[in-house]
Amino acid sequence: PREERAPSSHRDWSPLRFAGRSGELFTVVGKGGLVREVLIPSVLAGELERRRVEPRRVVDRGVNYESVYAVPGGMPWSREFGRVSRRLLGWSTGAHGLRHSYAQLRLMELLRAGYTYSVALGIVAQELGHFRPDITKEYLR
Repeated sequence: PREERAPSSHRDWSPLRFAGRSGELFTVVGKGGLVREVLIPSVLAGELERRRVEPRRVVDRGVNYESVYAVPGGMPWSREFGRVSRRLLGWSTGAHGLRHSYAQLRLMELLRAGYTYSVALGIVAQELGHFRPDITKEYLR
């Protein structure tokens, strides 16, 4: 959970991350090893905590992870998300499409709250685990 790891200290984390949002902070480890915080709605955080298990090693796409939640992840989850989306909605942008949707919606939310485009883009970049806004711009297409 949120207390198990601190975000990577070699990065300058913006105090504006998650501005205007509420929920529970959890730490995650990205594909490149970056430890960062994600904000999860409190109801979902409670469900995740109910599924805590003893830590186990998981390898996904050649990357080693330590998993402490009894929830599927990685490619099997991504494939299943796409399959169910196509069945229920008739279309899917895949699980990775959720990151695109989040980036687009969050940027608009921050702009409506009065942040400049540059500041809002920087906030979204860090919330996605990026430190280069040009990468984040790919999610805004």
